[in-house]
Amino acid sequence: MKPLSDDAAADTHAETARRAAPSRSRGRSTRLRLGDTLLHFAARAAGLGVILLLVALLVVLTKAAWPSIQRDGLGFLTESTWRVNELEVPRRDADGAIVYDDDGEMIVDRSPPVFGAASVIFGTLVSSLVALLLAVPLSLGAALFLVRIAPRWKIAGPVAFFIEFLAAIPSLAYGVWGIFVLVPFMANVVGPIARRTLGDIPLFDWLFFRTITVGGISSRAEIAINGWGMLTGATVLAIMILPIITAISRDVLRAVPRAQIEASLALGATWWQSSRLMLTYARAGLFGAVILGFARAAGETMAVTMVIGNKNQIAASLFEPAQTMASLLATEFAEAVPDQRAALLHVALVLLVMSLLINVAARSLVVGAGSSRSSH
Repeated sequence: MKPLSDDAAADTHAETARRAAPSRSRGRSTRLRLGDTLLHFAARAAGLGVILLLVALLVVLTKAAWPSIQRDGLGFLTESTWRVNELEVPRRDADGAIVYDDDGEMIVDRSPPVFGAASVIFGTLVSSLVALLLAVPLSLGAALFLVRIAPRWKIAGPVAFFIEFLAAIPSLAYGVWGIFVLVPFMANVVGPIARRTLGDIPLFDWLFFRTITVGGISSRAEIAINGWGMLTGATVLAIMILPIITAISRDVLRAVPRAQIEASLALGATWWQSSRLMLTYARAGLFGAVILGFARAAGETMAVTMVIGNKNQIAASLFEPAQTMASLLATEFAEAVPDQRAALLHVALVLLVMSLLINVAARSLVVGAGSSRSSH
């Protein structure tokens, strides 16, 4: 057989390569399509898994709390009394006198346990809102400092690290700090100063006095400021949510186009005017950061349990003890009887639904703000 020349051999190799190229291309395309398909199904499964997890949580809590839902209904949300044990009440006649039987024994009526979540819902909302009032101005100021003022490597980096480090501290550590530092500070410094400054002003007397009614006679009594109360719990919550709001707000402000700021400065805007423009441009993301901080404060358990006083009551004064939904679950769930356990799980269900509604409302507001800005 006559051997091929060099040119003929080169042509043969080129023809073989041209014939093999489509098969290699088809194999590579098949592998790419397979990878895209697997990634598509994995992403869809992850999204559905999160939804199924939320649905499963709702179903489990609803099933466990069903005895309380059937027994109390919507009255569970409006009743402020939380009494685990039966209450023995002397029977009285129409004139208010105690009724006795033929043997001279006092007739006693037994009042069943009462479970109402109004007081803990009130404590959760008020403590979270007060925490936001304390934390949001500091968080936005710190975010502006890190983005607009501080040198990136000399100051901004270390300060941002320490702010984010606050989020990694366990809530138990915050609670211990609150007991030994914040509670005495509230009792010995903040409370007396507030009492001397605002106590004689009629507009603020509700902070330091309560009205007590006994036998139809009302009297005013001064509130004992001992450091355990709503304001102390809200302060601990504010310290805990401050790094979360600050970190998210910093990232949101960094995402504002630099051209927006430079254009405002070129038009003669002051530093504050350009910062206000920056905050306005990023208001949707900043609002999301605030809502995330609110959700964190509403669900916090151990730190607030250790300093808020854990008393089921609806009180106007921030210096009085209170209770949140999370602190109620932490203090009573371990030793709860069946009816009490169902009521506690009812509280947990209310907390979950409330968090969902807040996030849905926040999402709708953020989307609405974004769409209105894009339309302009």
